[in-house]
Amino acid sequence: MESGRGRCWSPLGWMRALAGGERRDVRTLRAVRTSALEWLRDTKYQFLWNCKEYLKKESRIILATDGDGPGQALAEELARRLGRERCWRVSWPKKNNQVEHFKDANEVLMYLGPDVLKKVIENAELYPIRGLFRFQDYFDEINAYYHRTYKHDCGVKTGWRDLDELYNVVPGELTIVTGVPNSGKSEWIDALLCNLYEGYGWKFALCSMENKVREHARKLLEKHIQKPFFDGRYGGPAERMSVEEFELGKQWLNETFHLIRCEDDSLPNIKWVLDLARAAVLRHGVRGLVIDPYNELDHQRPPNQTETEYVSQMLTNVKRFAQHHACHVWFVAHPRQLHNWVGGPPNLYDISGSAHFINKCDNGIVIHRNRDPDAGELDKVQVCVRKVRNKVAGTIGDAYLTYDRATGRYMDIPK
Repeated sequence: MESGRGRCWSPLGWMRALAGGERRDVRTLRAVRTSALEWLRDTKYQFLWNCKEYLKKESRIILATDGDGPGQALAEELARRLGRERCWRVSWPKKNNQVEHFKDANEVLMYLGPDVLKKVIENAELYPIRGLFRFQDYFDEINAYYHRTYKHDCGVKTGWRDLDELYNVVPGELTIVTGVPNSGKSEWIDALLCNLYEGYGWKFALCSMENKVREHARKLLEKHIQKPFFDGRYGGPAERMSVEEFELGKQWLNETFHLIRCEDDSLPNIKWVLDLARAAVLRHGVRGLVIDPYNELDHQRPPNQTETEYVSQMLTNVKRFAQHHACHVWFVAHPRQLHNWVGGPPNLYDISGSAHFINKCDNGIVIHRNRDPDAGELDKVQVCVRKVRNKVAGTIGDAYLTYDRATGRYMDIPK
C-alpha cells in the first residue's frame, strides 16, 4: 500500500482485501505465516533477499501483519531485518465489545469498510525503537505532572517551616549530605525520615554502616517517641520512655525501616547495596534509601580507572536506581581534611573523592553545628542548601533549627 513513498508488507489476509480491488501496491507474504519457530528459518524469508535491491530504495515500510501472537512475532522479525528506523506499524481497531481487536485487514474491510481500512493504514505508527522516544510517549506522565495527579511529584515537605522554603523531598532524586565530623549529618537525616513517616507514611531502607543496630534503634525511637531512651546523663530531667512506649516503638521500627547490612568482615560495594535496595522496594514498598557514609563502601576499581571516573559511574548507578524506582536517595559523604579550618560550614566541593558529588547530585546539603559558645547558641544547627537542580522543589539558602539533645529531635526556631 502506498503511503508517501512507503509500501505495505502484509500477511495472507491482504489477499482477500486485494480481491475487492481496494489496493494495488501491496507485497504479500504468502507462506510466511506459519509457526514462530519456522519464521526463524531463513528459507521463509528468502523473498527479502530476492527483493533486497528494491527494498534499499524504500524509506518507509508499513507492516500490516495480523494482530495475534504469530502476526506480532512476524512484524518484529521483519522490523529487525528491514531496520526499525524505517518501519511503521499498523494497529488494528477494536471491535464493538471494546476488548478484542480485529485480526487483520480483511476483517476491517469486511466489517468497517474500505474508508476505515484506508484510515487505519494511513495512521500507522512508527515502529518502536528501544531507547528512542517522542514526547508523546510520555504525555500521560506529563499530564499527571501538570494536573498534580500524583501529589508527591513536586516533592513532600520536610516538616520544618523554614527548610520547606528551600528543600523538598522529590521521589527519584539524589541528595548528597555532608558536613564536618560530629556536625549531626546522620542525626539530621534520621529526624527527616521520622518527619516523612509522620507526614506521609513513607518507609525506608537504611544502609548505615557507622551505626550499631542498637544505637541506631535508640536514636530513631527517641525521635519518634520524643523521650530519651535512658535516664540521666544526656537526657537530663526529661522522663524516660516507658516500657509500653518502647514496645510500640519497636513495632514502628520494624514496620518503617529495613536494614541493609553486611554481617561478615568484608566491605559492601555499591552494587550490592542497590541490589538489596531494589528488593526492599519490591518487597516492602520503601520510598527512601539512606547510604551512610560513602567512605565505608568498598571502592575497588580497575587499575586504569581514576577515582573521579569511578565516582561518576557510581553516582550514575545510584541516580538510575532512584529514578527507576521513584525512590529518594540520601548519600552521606565526608569532606576531605580541611586545612586552616576556622569553624564555618564546608563547601560541597570539599567532599573527599571527587567534584562529581556536587556535579551529579540533584540536591546538595551541608549540615553545620556551632561549636563556639561565643559565636552563638550551641544547640543551633545550620542547614545549608547549596544545590537544588529542580526549581520546583526548592532553592539555595540557609535554614536554622534547634537540636534537642535529650531526644535527638530538630525543631523550628520560634519566630
